[in-house]
Parts: sequence; C-alpha cells; structure tokens
Amino acid sequence: MKLSKEEYARRVEGCWMGKNVGGTLGMPMEWNRQENHISYYTHDISGEPLPNDDLDIQVLWLLALEDHGLHLDAKILGQYFNELMIFTHAEYGTAKANLRVGLEPPYSGSYNNSFKDSCGSFIRSEIWACLFPGYPELAAKYAFEDAIVDHGDGEGVYAEVFTAALESAAFFEEDLTKLLDIALSYIPEGCAVAKAIRAGIQCYDKGMTPEEAREFVMQNFIGHIEWHYIAPKDEEKGYGEGPFGWDVPSNLFIIAYCLLYGADDLEKSMCTAVYFGEDTDCTAGTIAALYGLRHGIDAIDKKWIEPIGAKIKTISIDPFRMEKRIPKDVTEFSARVAKLHEQAVEEFGLYREEGVPDFRAKPWFQNIYDEMKVVRYLSEYLNVRLDYCGEPTIHPGEPKRVRFLISNTAKTISSERIWMHLFTPDEVQVSPSKDLTTFVTMGHMGGGIRAVEFDLLIEEARAPLYRFVLELGFEDSKRGRLYHIPFVLLNEGGALVPAKFEKIGPPNCPNQPRV
Repeated sequence: MKLSKEEYARRVEGCWMGKNVGGTLGMPMEWNRQENHISYYTHDISGEPLPNDDLDIQVLWLLALEDHGLHLDAKILGQYFNELMIFTHAEYGTAKANLRVGLEPPYSGSYNNSFKDSCGSFIRSEIWACLFPGYPELAAKYAFEDAIVDHGDGEGVYAEVFTAALESAAFFEEDLTKLLDIALSYIPEGCAVAKAIRAGIQCYDKGMTPEEAREFVMQNFIGHIEWHYIAPKDEEKGYGEGPFGWDVPSNLFIIAYCLLYGADDLEKSMCTAVYFGEDTDCTAGTIAALYGLRHGIDAIDKKWIEPIGAKIKTISIDPFRMEKRIPKDVTEFSARVAKLHEQAVEEFGLYREEGVPDFRAKPWFQNIYDEMKVVRYLSEYLNVRLDYCGEPTIHPGEPKRVRFLISNTAKTISSERIWMHLFTPDEVQVSPSKDLTTFVTMGHMGGGIRAVEFDLLIEEARAPLYRFVLELGFEDSKRGRLYHIPFVLLNEGGALVPAKFEKIGPPNCPNQPRV
C-alpha cells in the first residue's frame, strides 16, 4: 500500500491549494455569527490568495522539520512558535507569554489560557498527514505535540489529533463516513469535540437541512462571540452567550456535517461551511484541503484556482528572519514536504507491511493524553515527567508541591539507584530535603517508574518568578552523566473579572467589552 511519487505529489499539492482556496473563500466572514449565503469569493480578487495563519504555521513547522529532522517534539515546535510566529492574540499570545517566562508545553498552552478550547491548532494539521499518509497514528502523535504548545490540556488538542488522523487515513480510505469513524477512534469518546462531531454526523443522518443543522449547533455548541459581529436575529435568540473561548466543538460539528452534506462536491461542502458562520476560513480551509488531498490538485475546478493563483502569502511569520526560507508557492511547499516524506519512509520503515492496514486507533493510543498534564524530558537512560500538581505558581506562606515521574529507559536490563539534588533560590524551603535518592528498575518490563515529590515553601515573595533545576545522576558512576530538569514557578496574582459587553456604534458593529 503506497502511492506513486506522482500520485503523492498530486495529492499534496491539492491539499495546499485547497487550503488556500477554502481559507480565501471564508476569510472575509471569519468569526461573524451570521448566515453567509455565498457561492464564490466575495473579496476584491487580486490574483493572490488572502494570507492565513492556517497555512502560515504549517510553513513554520516545515522549517522546524528541515532544521531538526523528523524527531522533533513540542519543545522544539514551541521554540519556533515563540520566536518566529508574530501573532500575539488569543491562544497564540497566551502561549508565547508562557513560553517567554519558561513554561514548557503543555503548560505553555494551558496556564491562563481561556482559548485552549479554540480553533488555532486543528487548522494546521495537514502537514502531519502529508508526512505520514496512511499512518494516522503517526500523524496524530505529531499533531498532539503540535497542539499542546498553545492548547495545553484543552479541547483544541483533541481537534487537531482528530483532523490529522482523518487526513492521513484519507490518502487511502475513500468513504467519508468511515473516515470520520476512524478519526473519532483517536480522541476520547467523552470529550466535547467527539460529542460535537457525532452530533454533526447525526444531524446529517436525520436529513437536517443546513438551516436546521445551524440552529442545532447554535443551541448546543457555541462559544461566546460578542466581540465579533452577531447578526441581529442571532443576537435576539441569545446566540452570543456561550462559554468564553469555547470555539472548537461548534466548528468541528460544522466540518463533520458539511463533509457528509457536500459529499464529493467541493463547492457545496465549503460554501455550506461558510454559510454556518463562526470560524469560516478554518472550516472551509480544512474541508477544501481534505478534498484536494483526497482527489488531487487537478480535481479542483480552475475557477477556484485562477483568481488567486498558487502563491503562499504569509501574515504571521517573522518576515525579516524567515523571508528567504518561506516557500514562494504551493508547488515549492509541496516539493519540500515530499522530500521530508521520503525521509520519513526510510526512518520509520513505512510501507513495508503487507495487506490493507486497520486505520483505527489501537486501544492504547488514548494513553497519550496522560501527557497533557506533564512536561516531558527524554534522554537515553531516563524519562522524567514534571507535574506541577496544579498551577505553575508559588505564593507566600502556601506550600507548593511539584512531582517528578522518573522512568528507566535503558535499552538493556538494568536496575539503578538515582540521586537527585534540587537547586532552588535561597529563600525557598524544601521538604523532605533538597537531596533524595530513588530506585528505578527495568522500565520496559513495567516496574521502572517512580514518583518523587518536593514541597516548596516561601515565606516572603521577593520576585515575580522563581527558577529551579532538578539535577539527577546515576549512583553507578560508569554512566558519567548528569541530567538537568529546569522549571519555573510564578508569583502571580489577580482574579479574572467577567466583562460586561455593550453595543457601541451601528448595528453591524460587534459588542465591545466595557474595560
């Protein structure tokens, strides 16, 4: 089971062209809560696509892959995200602020992040599918590393895992209903994203019209949107009152419903998605990218391509540091992704199996979500997971517990005693001690994980941020290695005060918070 190089190239180029087409179609209506009755582009056509972060961040991941190879993780992606992605709003800005003070993924994406249940990650999943076509588990694992950078332990993570698995399997599975079922197997059954997707499927199965399905999603899955425009009839119905930042369930509902409703009709699928409103460039862009990935670039009607061309027009990548490295167009982007895919074939031993694989998730895939609460530090002999046991904060007179899960990852059978020393600022008291030992054995046989906890106390806070380092070493000096786990605790206060929104300006203006 393997695509020819020519077929693979045709599909990948179709994916990125579809992303440009759908994103450009939906961008003018992005985040307006209204019915959008369109059948074609509505912007002033200039021969270029509209810039879109949905594609931008995937270009950024391309650069990270080219620099570091295929074996990158959330920390490396977080570095590129922080340094080279210039948007500073919503989940993007929150993650960047957290990364700057030393909070690593997933805490960079979860701490103080009202938008961790929003749409910023599922929109950038296609690159993982194109790296691993027909290997949804691999695509989903990379999507997980990606999503926790700015969505932490939120629903946004499940959304990107879902779309990456869907898109990877779509290189070989043609049935849309089966594809949705395959992708659902990669996320927790009870998460809000899964419930919304199943609801979208059920609305289609019941024969609901787009108008009826839109009413259903407005009544059951919407987030708060008053800071954008809401159509008067939607506002009268109270369709601005969902939870703040609760955006990804509704938009995954829209994608699931519109994929089935439009079937293999690209125009019908993506225009219906834009009709629903909400995150229109993301829903239409994901649907069109999936269409191009499934059918190839030559299946996209030229009426969608000719007015915008094949250029990649960025908006959120640092133009000074990255300008010469950004692909100029869809063709170059596709060729560079194809080169990485060839590396993946060799490094991961892809396409060596016989027969048709089962694309559904293995039962143990769900274990990956245990990593949504810990920072991982992997090395040749040790896997150390840092658990902040809640918020990554410390306050005067209040004990703060941090927990380390230590695994023996030696490739040979070994039992080891590890000594630890916790380096702290002078004013921090540590219990039971700054120096501890623990015994780890044969991690690959199930008995090699130990939990070590430190309770930290500061009587008077003198700084807004405190830095710590846990040093670990093997009792057996033949290893000759030390391991260092840095982490920070913030002395941060302030309570979230709910905003009151007011209509300021004409009816077509959004409601504004009184600040």
